[in-house]
Amino acid sequence: MIIKTLASGASGMRAHQLKLDTIGNNIANINTTGYKKSRVNFADMVQQALGDEGIPAAADPRPAGGSGVRTVTVARLFEQGDLLQTGRELDLAIEGEGFFKVMPADGEDDREYYTRDGSFYITTIDDEPVLVNAGGYKLDWDGQLDPETYSSYQVNEKGEVYGLKKDGTIDKDPIGTIQLYTFAAPANLMSKGNNLYLPTAASGEATAGTPGEEGVGYLRSGYLERSNVDLAVEMIGMIEAQRAYAANSRTVQTADEMWDRANNLRK
Repeated sequence: MIIKTLASGASGMRAHQLKLDTIGNNIANINTTGYKKSRVNFADMVQQALGDEGIPAAADPRPAGGSGVRTVTVARLFEQGDLLQTGRELDLAIEGEGFFKVMPADGEDDREYYTRDGSFYITTIDDEPVLVNAGGYKLDWDGQLDPETYSSYQVNEKGEVYGLKKDGTIDKDPIGTIQLYTFAAPANLMSKGNNLYLPTAASGEATAGTPGEEGVGYLRSGYLERSNVDLAVEMIGMIEAQRAYAANSRTVQTADEMWDRANNLRK
């Protein structure tokens, strides 16, 4: 039983250390645009009836002793973050479901990434003006920029991009459309850092959609989506994890002391 107590306490320390690490990462990204917080989910380990080890049990069914705790998943929570007004036309926030599709601008990596970070800038790659995010990833959309004709661009809630001419007038017809992409299970996307995600077998393939239609979120020009981290909730979770870690540490220490005494008994 002492060995089982040691194992249970050690498993609790490992699990709550991971929870502390996850909370720390959430707090560190509280000002990261479009960041989605993570949550650690736990489950108890194998239960074993005490009577199976020869310990008398008066009641039937016999009482059970657990074997500790294990980490089931570190789940990503894609709850909507607050919208921060910036007034910048190429700052795009998604209100609702959906992701932007971006690709590496250098062409060395041909994978398609997905992000909620909608802070885009105009740059030139191979003599072609393109939209890129802060990390240098190129936005995938069906239009083309024309700096000789337009001085700036505007995006409506449906993702339609309009060019603002140098004389101050706006073209009636859009020069392109920004599509959003949804997943059957976005919580199962693989995080690659820099606010980028890759689809997995569990998340399903990306489905393209027009903003504002068939469950796809709207685009809000002049806004950015803030992190969905709630500092008060994270601090409460940190205190809880610290107390749980300390309690498990005390369990290991007590079991070790009992084992030491048992090994040093004298007749």
